[in-house]
Amino acid sequence: MAELFLSLCPQVRHRAVSEEGVLVHLDSGRILVVNEVGLHIINTLTEPSTHRELIASIEEQFDVSSECAAIDLEAFLAELEREQVLIKGARRGDPVNV
Repeated sequence: MAELFLSLCPQVRHRAVSEEGVLVHLDSGRILVVNEVGLHIINTLTEPSTHRELIASIEEQFDVSSECAAIDLEAFLAELEREQVLIKGARRGDPVNV
């Protein structure tokens, strides 16, 4: 079974502001503010990424265990899904706006 790729919705724009990130959903007008870890995940999702790649990236960047990274990632991805800014099933090479 192929691993599922995740990416940002094309209607989402984001920027780093100090240690945080700001996301704007162009269709809904919703604005999300994320912490440093969230910003790292968002930056990684500018290219379709697998769950495994995201966990490895968090582990490396923040020196945490894979278990801790996985728990935090799941909670954050659930929030992104609720806010309709996450695409599941993206493919490498799919365009993602930044």
